[in-house]
Amino acid sequence: MFVETSVANLSKYNEELCGDNVEIVEGQDSKIIVLSDGLGSGVKANILSTLTTKIASRLLEKGIPIEEVVETITQTLPVCKERQLAYSTLTVLQIFNDGKTYLAEIDNPSSFFIDNKGKISQIKMNKRKIGDKEIKEANFQLNNNEMIMLISDGVTHAGIGGLLNFGLGWDGIAKYLKDIIKEYESSNKITERVINLCSAYYCMKPGDDTTAVIAKFREERSLVLFTGPPQDNNKDKEVVDKLVSHSGTKVVAGGTTAQIVARELEKGLSVDLKYYDPTVPPISRLEGIDLVTEGLLTLNKTVSRINSVNCREDLPDKKDGATILAKLLLENDNINILVGKKINSAHQSLKLPEDMAIRKQIIKRLIKSLEEKGKKIIVEWF
Repeated sequence: MFVETSVANLSKYNEELCGDNVEIVEGQDSKIIVLSDGLGSGVKANILSTLTTKIASRLLEKGIPIEEVVETITQTLPVCKERQLAYSTLTVLQIFNDGKTYLAEIDNPSSFFIDNKGKISQIKMNKRKIGDKEIKEANFQLNNNEMIMLISDGVTHAGIGGLLNFGLGWDGIAKYLKDIIKEYESSNKITERVINLCSAYYCMKPGDDTTAVIAKFREERSLVLFTGPPQDNNKDKEVVDKLVSHSGTKVVAGGTTAQIVARELEKGLSVDLKYYDPTVPPISRLEGIDLVTEGLLTLNKTVSRINSVNCREDLPDKKDGATILAKLLLENDNINILVGKKINSAHQSLKLPEDMAIRKQIIKRLIKSLEEKGKKIIVEWF
């Protein structure tokens, strides 16, 4: 199973820095998400919330009990002298690999639970005191395709002093969520839509820092991409065996590479001669492989497609190889790239050193783009 996370936020109007901060820490058996809203706005609030999330996430990662975490934060960070208010709020969400979940809230609005049928509800919380702080907490089980959304109070307050007397409130956000959650597979689009709604109710001039975080518990998705013929022809079978033994989505990029796979699998390779985009070569078809594209031109276009969007749903509904490949890469979590190091005869005339080879540079750019989108990448060179 996998915990998909997405974060979207707005800074208070006329402030460059957001006073809310989110820290996500991935351990071997769980993922910890910490949200904090610093007192006030701007630089001071950003520093307070960042310190809060950093301290809390690191201590929780080491297995320190929540009582000690709250006590440490209370003793470490200051209290506002003028208003005698807490330095910052805190929400902690820890989701284990088996779906067991712990949620703690201190001075933040109630979180949203979204089940796999689209029903939205508040999580039943127990209250207790830790020092002079009241903490609400719950332990529960998440099932496949269920989500938790954490928010700062800028979300529920959206509209105050403008379109609404008392802001959207928890119920207003829940109603909006119900209308949109079935439209999108990606949690990125849901957080984006929620924050866009808040911005609209603030009349594009947010009166507070505003943050939404979604954690979606679902099955992990993986993809293997094979591109470029191996430097040693004797490695062809080994690489193809790695490709076909992969349990996830299988992609081959490159004409010569596709011919190697077809030969080793003893399958026919057919080319779709239709150009869906004049700048992207046509795709091919090979039994047992989910997508077969041309090589470097398509990979280069794929990098551009990925860099131009936030998530898969932002891509246009096109059937060219670069767009299809970009969608597959963005919807998978773990990506294994098998790269052959043999230099294409068409590129030999450029007389580039091996570390400057065109394929290597494009693969590096692809990896960078995917890692920025939170993908886990494994690269093997042959």
